[in-house]
Amino acid sequence: MTVPRLVAIAVIFALAAAAWLALAGSVDYRTSASRGDLGQRVEGLWGGPQTQPAPAFTYRPDGGTSVRPLAIVGSDVTADFTLDQRRKGLLWYATYAVDFAGTYRVTNAESVAASAVMTFPFPVADGIYDGFSVTVDGRDVPVVYADGVARAEFALPAQHTAEVHTGYRTQGLDEWRYLPAPAGVGLVDDFTIEMTTDFSDVDYPADAVSPTRYETSGDGMRLVWEYGSLVTGRPIGLAMPKPTDPGPLAARIALFAPVSLLFYFAALVLLTATNGLRLHPINYGFLAAGFFAFHLLIAYLADHIDINLAFAVASAVSVALCVGYLALAIGWGRALREIALSQVVFLVLFSYSFFFEGFTGLAVTIGSVLTLAYFMVKTAHTDWESVFVRPRTEPAAMRA
Repeated sequence: MTVPRLVAIAVIFALAAAAWLALAGSVDYRTSASRGDLGQRVEGLWGGPQTQPAPAFTYRPDGGTSVRPLAIVGSDVTADFTLDQRRKGLLWYATYAVDFAGTYRVTNAESVAASAVMTFPFPVADGIYDGFSVTVDGRDVPVVYADGVARAEFALPAQHTAEVHTGYRTQGLDEWRYLPAPAGVGLVDDFTIEMTTDFSDVDYPADAVSPTRYETSGDGMRLVWEYGSLVTGRPIGLAMPKPTDPGPLAARIALFAPVSLLFYFAALVLLTATNGLRLHPINYGFLAAGFFAFHLLIAYLADHIDINLAFAVASAVSVALCVGYLALAIGWGRALREIALSQVVFLVLFSYSFFFEGFTGLAVTIGSVLTLAYFMVKTAHTDWESVFVRPRTEPAAMRA
């Protein structure tokens, strides 16, 4: 191995890195385009993230003209979720159906009967809400709808606590929230909300309150928020799980591919040098192309098949290309086995670490340290002066 050859290999590496940056940018652009176009179409079919505010109550004493706020003295809310994950192109969408029901207790503390009104805002003004109704103490009351708000008026006897029940079935996307105090920070008395899911991988929005207790229920979870007296302005919510998005994952893998190739080229230089083998820079160029085939296949297979299957196909093709090419170039032997193993480590395992978000850096660090230790032991007795000495050219007459 000579310095000019090392420079030529560095140039090949730089060109390959530029190609990977272009590929990562292309995948990122396609992902952004599909997020805008397909996201609007999915929201059009299923609705968007939903936030259900608590209803507001007012009352007017019989014979009076002033309208006064009526406090909710107790709330029992349930929300039953059915998850339906859908993939569109390079993105997953966590769509869900929710069966919502709420029972609210309001008290007329006056000595005379009053006319009460419940104002119930829907999560989305143009949404679809199946089975919506309002009952007071078990009796249906008429409802008027206007601008995404339902209004129900009912009689409230003196010194009486009425139970107002309402509910509906609808569908949404990604997140669902409930606002116990829609006007901001407020006092919530005797409050309970129970959510049931058909999935166990539950999560919560960043600004939401965690449940006071939870338990598994079949294949899903039962989550309960229960408070006797609570002052809050934060929502109670649930974030729907979804598989890893293929687009952003493929873009990240392509973006860090030069690091993978750098490790592989370093291993290739050391393994060929210590085994007395010589590879031309053109050989390195073909091997870089074999690496690039892996990321190219993932980027365009992920549109059509599962990302794990796309990863497996791309890995098999890339390893077959590189190992098959080296078998023709240097023949079968121990050196080829070590080079093939290094490709599996630096390409396949390195790239697969991106499937575990939050652990990629740790995995790469551990792999790098173990690889360094292996090559330090393997090359400890290598005479690098003889490895990197430039071969002397014989005079023309001697060659003749």
